[in-house]
Amino acid sequence: MLRINRLRIEITTANGLYGIDTPFASGLNFIASENNTCGKSSILAAIYYCLGLEQIIGGVGGIGSKVLTSAFKTAIEDCQKAYKVLESGAYLEICNGYETVTIYRSITSDHKDNRLVSVYYGHYDAINDPRTQRIDYYVNIQKAATSEKGFHTFLEEFLHISLPVVGTSDGNERKLYLQIVFSAMFIEQKHGWSDILSGMPVFGIRESKKRVVEFLLDLDTIKNEKERARLRSEKEQIELDWTRRIDTFRNSVSQQSGSVFNLPLHPRILNDRDYSRIAVYIATDKPINVMIQQLQDQYSQIRQLKPKVIDNFDALNKELSETVQAIRDLEKRESQIEHDLFYENEIIERLKNDIAFIDADIQNNNDAARLQNFGSDAGLDISPDVCPVCGQKIHDNMIQAESNLVFMDIEENIVHLKEQKKMLAFALSNHQARKSQLDKDKTSLSANIIGLRRLAQALRSDLYTTTDADTSEAITLKRIEIGRRIDDLKKLQAEYDAFLLDLNELSDRWGTFLESRSKLPARDKSEEDIEKIRLLKTKFIENLRLYNYSSLTDFSAIDISDESLLPTIDGFDMKFDSSASDGIRVIWAFTMALLQVSLEKGGNHPGLIILDEPAQQSIVPQDMRSFITSTSALSGYSQVIMAITLNSHELTEIINNMEPSSYRKTDITGKAFIKYNN
Repeated sequence: MLRINRLRIEITTANGLYGIDTPFASGLNFIASENNTCGKSSILAAIYYCLGLEQIIGGVGGIGSKVLTSAFKTAIEDCQKAYKVLESGAYLEICNGYETVTIYRSITSDHKDNRLVSVYYGHYDAINDPRTQRIDYYVNIQKAATSEKGFHTFLEEFLHISLPVVGTSDGNERKLYLQIVFSAMFIEQKHGWSDILSGMPVFGIRESKKRVVEFLLDLDTIKNEKERARLRSEKEQIELDWTRRIDTFRNSVSQQSGSVFNLPLHPRILNDRDYSRIAVYIATDKPINVMIQQLQDQYSQIRQLKPKVIDNFDALNKELSETVQAIRDLEKRESQIEHDLFYENEIIERLKNDIAFIDADIQNNNDAARLQNFGSDAGLDISPDVCPVCGQKIHDNMIQAESNLVFMDIEENIVHLKEQKKMLAFALSNHQARKSQLDKDKTSLSANIIGLRRLAQALRSDLYTTTDADTSEAITLKRIEIGRRIDDLKKLQAEYDAFLLDLNELSDRWGTFLESRSKLPARDKSEEDIEKIRLLKTKFIENLRLYNYSSLTDFSAIDISDESLLPTIDGFDMKFDSSASDGIRVIWAFTMALLQVSLEKGGNHPGLIILDEPAQQSIVPQDMRSFITSTSALSGYSQVIMAITLNSHELTEIINNMEPSSYRKTDITGKAFIKYNN
């Protein structure tokens, strides 16, 4: 919820302080004058400006004070005299239903950039109280909607809304900005009455009008589309992982001159029967477990044939000793490498943490630099006994010892931090390269140790034989070869077991994917969405009837488009079949319908509508009465601020005949900005 409590504009001139200080009430509010060009639109523009929403009244190029009139920036006219504007700014007190804050934004200033927004955590009357907290933010600049110091990040949190991330016209994604959302509620005079949501700024959001309607009504379509996109990505990833795992295992089996049968080549939910059918056969068309057992039997039979080694016993014994020593040396090297790897992993992790810390520090300093450049003086005081980087206290003796000590300013600190990051990144790269080399060395050592252990085992067998059989080098080599073959097949068997576990995990992921996909509605819209859109159509048509829309006699042709979520007649935009005055009625009806449906169905509408001169295109007073009555009927649930020119007796009577407690009126006589008494 968003409520405007108070607006105070201050314009300093050589003749004193000018401006307007006006409160607003919940429900219906009028800013009224008998003539045009009195400054009503300027008052509304100041509200937009304080909220950082000036793009609504000025497009992409209208950022900052450029969209505001000359009274804010150039000169104030008073008694046919013009007084030059020296400084100007505006305070806006707002409430979210629980908390109240006061926003200040400079308009004309020599020392404050207009992209700086100060937020006082309290009512306007308390901003000079030293106990009232003030925090500065920046607006209408990169990251203003995402950074912790961005004003629209603050405003989004203050309003207790969560803006969705939506697709852009260039294929990327970005947040549905507040400027776009509020263009459905803030209808300004110059462009806002030309069509539904015509004041929407361009930020490259794909189907931006549709996205706004979806958000205000809290439709599931954005969530469903994002979930559908996520599931498409998940499906592609599972298929990729499945194919890679199949190919990797096939390659391993092929390297051992084997074949694998009954592999499920595409993702699906597997059962026990499916797993049991997957079989690995080796060259002789025997299952891998059978082949391993046969080789083990052969190895046992060969071991019973003991070579005779009497003639070269000393040489074999020496070789065995050298082999054992070589194994010990390699194991020591392996242990050292493992120790070095542990050390490198610790350093790499620490460097990554340090880089992440510096990145956060750089961002904080960039934010502080922006705020300082914009003129902020909140929280920027540098204590002479506190380090500006780490915030730790500096002892007196250090300062006395270095009397010429000079602290770095923010820009120097940012440069220093970036240089630190470069050094840390360089160190990280070196340690990662060393870790990679250590991993390779460890793999190589492990293979050598295994080979030497095999050799030692063979030498022991030869040395400790007790038979008189002739020495057979062929038998010894065959025994070694069979042992190696058994080891290779056991590794393949272990990989086979791991492969089945991986396949089981992928099968579970596929099942979860199918279950999630089945929960999505067949169409983008859920049943709740369809009900909300049906109610939007009903409320829209009811409003059209109430406002005497006359360009159509048969309202059955009116619908809410599935593609755009905007009203159509026989599938065509309503403006093509509407008169100029009925075009205004369409905007009234749709703007009110969005609020009505959101209130009834629990949508995201903040409950605030601002209308600048809704009596456009010679709207008849009776229809204006109906519109004002419909807005007043929602006074307990919303706030409507309406700038209106009472240039006819009928319009004046409409307001005067209303129950005084049902609205609040700010009368503008002469010019809106007048000289303050104090």
